[in-house]
Amino acid sequence: MTDQKRLNTVIGWVLGAAALVFLLLLAGVASEALTEDPPAVSPYASGSSDAVSDQVEAAAITIRDFAFGDPITVTSGQEVIVTNRDGVAHTWTSTDAVFDSRSIAGGGGSFTFSFDDAGEYAFFCAIHPSMTGSITVER
Repeated sequence: MTDQKRLNTVIGWVLGAAALVFLLLLAGVASEALTEDPPAVSPYASGSSDAVSDQVEAAAITIRDFAFGDPITVTSGQEVIVTNRDGVAHTWTSTDAVFDSRSIAGGGGSFTFSFDDAGEYAFFCAIHPSMTGSITVER
């Protein structure tokens, strides 16, 4: 093997290793960002000083480890944001056809819904039917 070919081979290996390190670092940063819980969402416009006091923050349901978490209670009209922190798709589907998110992408996909009527709503994941939960809506 000539010196030029040997040099080209070494350069190829070095560039390949550098690209691999870059990709691993990038994957680590993305993975860390996906495991953080989303911040609370405010219904007010950013910097608004005349926000109405009876408006409330959105409620959050976080799908993690193939579970919806504990039941929550919201008020009628309050937004509910369902965020999927698992690595696979899930749905947020009511047993009485009031809401259906369809597929929520894994790794941070979300779905937002507001309830009009008070009551208790049971839900499940249509992809993984053993995943169930409930939400109570008060006036």
